Amino acid sequence: MIAARQLRQACRHLAHRLRPLHPLEAEVCLLNTCNLKCIYCRCPAVELPQLSTSEWRAVIRRLASLGTLRLKFHGGEPTLRDDFVDLCAESRACGLITAAVTNGSLIPRRPALLQELDELVLSLDSPQQQSNDRLRGAGSHRLALQTLDIALGRSGLRVYINMVLTRHNLADLEEMLLFCEGRGIGFNAQPVVFGRGPYQELAPNGIALTGEEIREVHRRLASWKRQGRGLLFSVAAYEKAIAWPDLDQLTLPCEGISPCPAGRYYLRIEANGDVVPCCQYEASFKPMNIRRDGLDQALLHVRTHHCGDCWLAYYTERMEVFALKPAALWNTVRRG
Repeated sequence: MIAARQLRQACRHLAHRLRPLHPLEAEVCLLNTCNLKCIYCRCPAVELPQLSTSEWRAVIRRLASLGTLRLKFHGGEPTLRDDFVDLCAESRACGLITAAVTNGSLIPRRPALLQELDELVLSLDSPQQQSNDRLRGAGSHRLALQTLDIALGRSGLRVYINMVLTRHNLADLEEMLLFCEGRGIGFNAQPVVFGRGPYQELAPNGIALTGEEIREVHRRLASWKRQGRGLLFSVAAYEKAIAWPDLDQLTLPCEGISPCPAGRYYLRIEANGDVVPCCQYEASFKPMNIRRDGLDQALLHVRTHHCGDCWLAYYTERMEVFALKPAALWNTVRRG
């Protein structure tokens, strides 16, 4: 059944659909600082200037006026910012679905960090403490589970789990799905990826999956989804990775303006104000910056990128939704 919230969002989308700028979803990276040092992540080593509270407020208000439906706060660890709750409150006051991706480590001591959120994406790499903490650091499992309990106790807060799959926790995949299904939590499993760019040079030895292992993971995910199990994305999102010829090639460039909906219907704003299509694009593209060029110009410019396709389920699902593929649309409706 279609929820009232979904009907309101559909009406908001239709009202803005024909305008020159209509980003439906924005992922905003509030900072590149993190209090954890997960062994597969280089985020703590990426230093960028940060937009101020007033600058982010102005961005949120302008996105809302353009018909944006959902705003997702990222980092680093977004809850490290002192203005995190205030920015979430600004987003909700503007009528946006307000989400955050977090490691959950600060929330047990400060449950009020959740008070202005509609959706919480919690990073947890295993239901087993030893396996999770090997990847994410000592104590991270305990704090994430405490946060999960707090979040599940909040009425109206939708909770999801994101698991980064490496060689160290691959065996935990189905146990993690069972853990989420037992709590009514939507689940996403994302194989760690490094590609062939600069990120690959920083990849720690022995944690990346082989191409065939990644394909087998997606075969299992597609099979489980067909069985109606609690995975976030549609079967087509998982099947794309199975058919992708070279999984070390994360993206494919295109000639001319990209047909990918990234940059048009969803986008990412970095901590310093750069507006990019997504966190994965690899085609040559020099982003405009909100401070230097203004938000509207940056939003127009990001539509001109030349990254044509990729295989990650998260982005494939969005491509399917914005292409109005029935299976992906129905999966979105069922997810709520």
